[in-house]
Amino acid sequence: MNTVIENALTRKPLTLVRKQAHLGDADSRYTPVAIHASESASEDDGGFFNAAAPSHSAPTTNAATREAPLRHMSLFDLVALGVGCTIGSGVFVLAGVAAHSFAGPSSCLSYLMAGFVAALSGLPYAELAAAFPMDGSTYSYAYITLGEVFAVVASMCQTMEYGGSAAAVARSWGEKFVNWARSGQDEGGDSLPAGVDKFLDPGYGLNPMGGIIASLCTAMLLVGVQESKLAVNIISMTKVLLISFMIVSGFLLASGVLPNSDNVPASFSNWDPFIPPEFGPTGIVEGASILFFAYIGFDQVCNLSGEVKDPVKDVPRAVMYTLMIDTAIYMLAALALTALLPYEQISTVSGFPEAFGANGWIWAERLTAIGEILVLPLVVLTSIQSQTRLMFAMANDRLVPRFFGRLSFSKPSSTCCGKEKEDKIGNLTANVQFCGVLIVLIAVFVPFEYMDDLVSTGALLLFSLTDCCLLTIRYKCPSESFLGSMRDIDENASLFSVRTVRRELSLGRILVLLNLFPFISGLCFAFVPDEALKFTLTIVFALLTLGVTIYIACYCPEVTSNRFTLDRDGYGTQGRKRFRTPLVPYLPALGIYMNWFMLANVGWKGILMLLGYLFIGIVVYGTCCSGKSLVNSPYENHHEIEDYKDQNMLPGGGRLSPPTGNPGLQEALLESEREDEGWESNPGESTPVEDLDRDLSEIETAKRRLV
Repeated sequence: MNTVIENALTRKPLTLVRKQAHLGDADSRYTPVAIHASESASEDDGGFFNAAAPSHSAPTTNAATREAPLRHMSLFDLVALGVGCTIGSGVFVLAGVAAHSFAGPSSCLSYLMAGFVAALSGLPYAELAAAFPMDGSTYSYAYITLGEVFAVVASMCQTMEYGGSAAAVARSWGEKFVNWARSGQDEGGDSLPAGVDKFLDPGYGLNPMGGIIASLCTAMLLVGVQESKLAVNIISMTKVLLISFMIVSGFLLASGVLPNSDNVPASFSNWDPFIPPEFGPTGIVEGASILFFAYIGFDQVCNLSGEVKDPVKDVPRAVMYTLMIDTAIYMLAALALTALLPYEQISTVSGFPEAFGANGWIWAERLTAIGEILVLPLVVLTSIQSQTRLMFAMANDRLVPRFFGRLSFSKPSSTCCGKEKEDKIGNLTANVQFCGVLIVLIAVFVPFEYMDDLVSTGALLLFSLTDCCLLTIRYKCPSESFLGSMRDIDENASLFSVRTVRRELSLGRILVLLNLFPFISGLCFAFVPDEALKFTLTIVFALLTLGVTIYIACYCPEVTSNRFTLDRDGYGTQGRKRFRTPLVPYLPALGIYMNWFMLANVGWKGILMLLGYLFIGIVVYGTCCSGKSLVNSPYENHHEIEDYKDQNMLPGGGRLSPPTGNPGLQEALLESEREDEGWESNPGESTPVEDLDRDLSEIETAKRRLV
């Protein structure tokens, strides 16, 4: 049991992070390198969880030297992906729901509030993506800062957000396609043939069209990385143009500039009252709670950091641009929709198409409905792509089978100009095939009536983990270094007497309180029946959260920006400062509070489903994956580890673990005490790793003297 806990709390060393971030060549920050060339297969699992080897499916020089896709994405590609995977149901569905049932014309303020809450987690994502330019997003950040078990929890939440959302959107698209196909017979046209209608809607909860669109998206990813990137860019621009048409048309109809009949409902007078009295300010807040999920997906930009040409500069900008563009489009769409129709008449299922129809623009109604069907699959495409990059990152760490990280190259082909085209990027073919087939099966056979809450709670927990990662890299424990010295670690000590806790609260325990108090505050607001007691307890635990935040700001020393050695590989040079989140710790603490508060208000069903889902995942990790990761299994077998421990006894009976990444971990987390952004080590000055090596050497010398 102690071994499982030790493995679960192990963090990834920065020496491995640099290799996985393609930082092996001093001449180029982003040169792809062989990540696991020195690692050998494990005897226990026959190499099943080993690091992936490149697939030589085609004779190319790249395949012999690279184990990761070449960095090929620009800032425009990132913004196109971020906007494409977020904007969708937030305009086509949720805009009508928020206006009709929650806030009326003031739903634009609900979008603004939801965007602010999303930015509370978006800013930490931006800083972490600049610090760790690699695939995996929160999974990778948690592995480096919090430990392996937190990385597994993050990966489970990301899988639900990416894979689960892809299947859910595919099913939604299938239902919309069937409704569109049947719309002709509703208008007096010919009905569909019986066989076709039976295929489109066979009943029993089956959704064949959802499986078909998921299959097409998987096929697009299999064609090639460049081709799928081009498709994402084109569909994203098409989606933005379609929504821009809807917004501009709505304003023009309401202004009376375009000729139309006198009895059309479109008018700017529909904005009066701007805040309907039956909703009030409370409706704006309640609307923001459902509109927050229209922003889910912006973190997919960070998940593809390993394929960005200049991730330190471009990924933070892409995250911010995505959130700003989303918020602007959402607010304008809400205003345009409520100008087209009085909020009481807006459809909660098909807001814009029915609003155009009510104003006599039948062609615009049909164009909007068809456009929604054409652009919605982009969410499925980008979600499957993000899921494969998550599995790629986990395969590099040996937490999933190695075929998820196998890179393949297509055969050279001739272009229309007669030139030979070579695949220089590579593709995760086996990974895409596995994830695509699984998502297709889920989209066809699994109804999602009970999965929406699970996706929502998982995303909120994921954002809270990201905020904790940021606080972990910004602060250290009061009165001591973050991890202490290796010679202080006693494996026989209990978890709560580890030497990272001395006279003060450890940063880990502080973060536990920072997450616990907001959750209790949300539970009190959601489930305490007495109004006075409900608001009293909610405010009390909110103040306790504020108190913990102030304690971090006042008593936990903030480390310098050069705490991470990635700064020494080109990121900390003069004139190249990476993005840093402002107002830390208050901004991430507010994000944690809002995330847990909304999670508690999802309902008991969603909370229990999340707990059950995480429990199953952690049990599987503990029984099948613990100790098999690249960080926890550097030795050939378990006997070599035990022999090392038996030969390295500490005073008091404890045993010293083999250096499975601890030297690199100390290098990553010990404060460098440098204030400038680009510092060079002075001649003769020792580094944290050299200090650690000297400490270990002293231990070895003391042991020999005792012998």
